[in-house]
Amino acid sequence: MKRFIVLFCLLPFLGQAQTRLSLADCVELLAKNNLIYQQGTLQAEAAQAQLRQTKSQILPQIYISANQSLNLGRSIDQYTNEYIDQLYTYNSVSTGFQVPVYQAGRLANQARQGTLLKESAMENRTAVLNAQTILLMQGYVNVLATKALLEAADQQLASSQQQVDKVQKQVDAGTAGNNLLAEIKAQLANDKYLQITALSNYRTARLALFQRMNITPDDNVEFEPLLPKENITPATANASELYENASKSFPEIRSAELNRQSYKYLVKSIKALNYPSLDLTTNVRAFYASTNRNLDYFNQLNATRNGSINLGLNIPIMGRWVTRPRVELAKVQERQAQNTLDITNQQLRQSIETAVLNLNAMADKHAAAEGQVESLGAAFAVVESKFNAGVSSIFEYTLSKAKLAQAQGIAIQTKYDYLMQQRLLQYYRQGDWQGVF
Repeated sequence: MKRFIVLFCLLPFLGQAQTRLSLADCVELLAKNNLIYQQGTLQAEAAQAQLRQTKSQILPQIYISANQSLNLGRSIDQYTNEYIDQLYTYNSVSTGFQVPVYQAGRLANQARQGTLLKESAMENRTAVLNAQTILLMQGYVNVLATKALLEAADQQLASSQQQVDKVQKQVDAGTAGNNLLAEIKAQLANDKYLQITALSNYRTARLALFQRMNITPDDNVEFEPLLPKENITPATANASELYENASKSFPEIRSAELNRQSYKYLVKSIKALNYPSLDLTTNVRAFYASTNRNLDYFNQLNATRNGSINLGLNIPIMGRWVTRPRVELAKVQERQAQNTLDITNQQLRQSIETAVLNLNAMADKHAAAEGQVESLGAAFAVVESKFNAGVSSIFEYTLSKAKLAQAQGIAIQTKYDYLMQQRLLQYYRQGDWQGVF
């Protein structure tokens, strides 16, 4: 946390000094700045406030009121209850409270529903952060991959430039023709185009990552490399087992389940409106009227004290006609929530199956790509040696070089795809991000 605070304070000065961000640093910035995650947080806070509002209806409602009036013309004297025709003032003060005694469980069920909705919103907030973290991790790996591809393109460009310089000297010495120089320069131009394309891809990937974290892009920021996870291999990946564990702990599943359960209490609270309810109300009141000149203000308030206790019973006669449609709607919403839960389970299962398949595929692709680079690198070394000795054509040289460059690009991409799949599968296996970054 201290590291994050220091980093955040230094962000305005990133343009003045190079800063290195790890994947964990990026996730912390995501949690602080990402607006989609902030929206999930606000929804959780709204659910908490709604729960407090529901619970407040169970508490006694206490009030104090005061009233001041000026009366003129024919009216009733509040003190004597006689008709008078004069200008006088009237002041009253009162206090009391009202408390629900029996509501057939309506308020209690509303509170239980609110508690489940609050917990569902909290779980959903975590699920939103997890989803944004996966997208961030993909963006982070893409930055590393495009940077490696850019470095490979730079090397290819430098190699072509060296060949151009070498052939140029041969042309100047009269040992090589201009046609060979033109073909070598064509290869240099092609490598330059590929290098510019790789640079554009790298810049685009960096911009997307900064936008995901919602911070100002800065060219001086460098991102730390990722290391392979030795404990995450295709042999340790079992989709069925991973899904069985994930379905019990993942926040998106818990959120959908809690939301579904909340509708049962909504139905109960609506049905409670069909039963009698009982409320207790008390009131204490006193007043002052200027028509009574025998008593001053406080003595008159003391003389006019009165109070009441009221126990009110409300019996609905035809309430079911009103509540039946609401109950039917709530039951439909419960089925919709169940369907949402099923969809969430299905998406999680499919995501895990895809992640396991991709891990296996990426492991095989990465191994094959590394072998291809090794063999094509050896072949290119032979062709380059022959070309420098003048016993190989420019066509063979450029073709061999292009094949090697393509294989290197594939090897780089499969390497970072494999690193991404390892971390994604570790997250699915654990249910949290501990040690993933």
